[in-house]
Amino acid sequence: MGDRHNSLHDPDALEDALIVTAHSPSRRRSSAAGPSVPPPHYYPAPLHRRSHGSLPYDDDHLLDDDAFSRTPSTSELADDDQHHHHHFTDDDNSLTDDHQYDDDDDNDDDDDDDDDDDDDDDDDEDDDDDEDDEGDGDGHLVRQNSSFARLSADSWLTVVSEYERDGPNENLLFSQVEEEPSTDPIEEAAARQMHAVSALEGRSVLDCVVDLLRGTRAQKRKMLRRYGERWVWLGDDLMSLNWKSKKRGVDHGKLNLTKVKKLRSHDRELIIETNDSKKLALMLATRTESVTWLTGLSCLVPKKAKVSESNRVLKERVNYDPLKDSWRGKAVSTRKRVNEYIMLGGIGRGSFGKVKLALSTQDKRFYAVKVVSNVKKSGAATITNREEQAILRKLDHPNIVSHRDILTDLENDGYVIVVEYMARGVVMDSSKLEGVKPLSEEGVREIMRDVVSGLEYLHHQRIAHRDIKPDNLLRAGDGTVKLSDFGEARMYDVSSEDPRSKSPAPGTPAFIAPELCMSERSPKAPPESYSADIWSLGASLFYMVYGRAPFLAKNVFEIYDCICTQRLRFPDQPKVSRKLKDLIKKMLVKEPQNRATLQDVARHAWFNERVVQKQELKKIRITPADIGSAIGEAKWIVPPGREDND
Repeated sequence: MGDRHNSLHDPDALEDALIVTAHSPSRRRSSAAGPSVPPPHYYPAPLHRRSHGSLPYDDDHLLDDDAFSRTPSTSELADDDQHHHHHFTDDDNSLTDDHQYDDDDDNDDDDDDDDDDDDDDDDDEDDDDDEDDEGDGDGHLVRQNSSFARLSADSWLTVVSEYERDGPNENLLFSQVEEEPSTDPIEEAAARQMHAVSALEGRSVLDCVVDLLRGTRAQKRKMLRRYGERWVWLGDDLMSLNWKSKKRGVDHGKLNLTKVKKLRSHDRELIIETNDSKKLALMLATRTESVTWLTGLSCLVPKKAKVSESNRVLKERVNYDPLKDSWRGKAVSTRKRVNEYIMLGGIGRGSFGKVKLALSTQDKRFYAVKVVSNVKKSGAATITNREEQAILRKLDHPNIVSHRDILTDLENDGYVIVVEYMARGVVMDSSKLEGVKPLSEEGVREIMRDVVSGLEYLHHQRIAHRDIKPDNLLRAGDGTVKLSDFGEARMYDVSSEDPRSKSPAPGTPAFIAPELCMSERSPKAPPESYSADIWSLGASLFYMVYGRAPFLAKNVFEIYDCICTQRLRFPDQPKVSRKLKDLIKKMLVKEPQNRATLQDVARHAWFNERVVQKQELKKIRITPADIGSAIGEAKWIVPPGREDND
């Protein structure tokens, strides 16, 4: 398909030079030194053979943040960095839990606003200096004992919370993806050619692209050897490189990959040059990470662009065909398809089904696909009500996971649900009821902002979620947290709802409200379950800050009894603010009529500022056409010569 030169974003929204140093304790390490960079003590990881010469960029060509195209921030979220745990399980331990410091939240008082974001408040009035005060006295360098050296995943605060849709994807990577699979076998020579496209041994282009969707911690290079903390990630449209500040209230920037003329890496450095001779430079923690970004981006820039690694031009990339590539060692050509979705491989599993990463042959994006089989035998919820599914597909909010397709699978007595891929997975794995490392209070506050916003939207639509728990709070690449999994949701405007499609005791036992518990001591439930969502959210809040469920027992029915009768007690550790304890107490009141409302939660003093919607909430309207097209039919395609066993 020809070169990509149609701008999707403002071409002026680009920085001449940006130097980023990724910092994650669990990232792959390398002893290879990079080009001329700031002194070694700037980096938390050991660096060797480092020169101290000047950087290859003149300060005169560095643009400040005011030169960028921006979108105003909404909530700012913490990154707990459990990247691969999408929906159910954590399939990739390459990134560790980084919640290793929480000094500011360890005092049981009202001073719960302290956070690492406040280390650089002196220059709040100057966007160009928004992150620079973490240096030494002259503001030139970030020292090892600064907040950067103590960065935790949950200190990263979200700046952009909108789910952006930038139109059709016509990039190089997926320009050759065909809607119908080829019947020709993939020759070994062709497979080797695809491996040659990757500049990273043992990692395919698809592997690297998925890594880039999750993003990385970063430092932004500014003038006069000054640095500001940033999070950098690949947009879900695969056509933009994005970055944001961890500092509250600072906007984000975006680079249009269709404008790239040169892309090269050398040691830890990745340099991008655009058609108008502007430069973007990324300094990563290791050479491996630099090459990962080079490989992932190499097939997302125009064919005309020059791409090189350590002075070696990657000419093979122009022949890239994702159908001949692999993901996690599995050839794409061997993977099954359901309708337009190529099922790349599993990223999670639950009691009733699997969650797989899929690639759409139509809009060329990644999706998470939940596959449920044997519904009659397993007792899984059904999706027979077209009106319900039409409403699900119409839900549109920055903090609600969007549903793209809902398909019945008659062949396997099941169904397939296609939702947006949340690259950074769950905010916290709550499969263990105790003994889990908690998140920082400040990080949880930012998670809660998004969840409360999304839940308010749901309740405005007269929908009760009924299964809120940390595992159902997912994080996008930009840090936005969204509510997911509506299998137990109750829609009160759907008159034809089949009560048999819902569980008598919905949700997960440790997070279920007393009035929904299967217990003789359960209080009377109101006609609608909005207050039950408040309890489940409060129990999730308790779990995130204490690393354990609020009520524990040996079995499910004992947990139900404890939830209904046991007094709420707070652990001695970790220390949390009095305001947080007050909020939890009000959310975990046994009697639903006395429990805090969602409005009470949104304006509670613990949030410092009331949780507000960015735009007016509007009621969903569905048409007969929406209902008629709500549920499609799953059509599975198995590659020739492959057994249908996955």
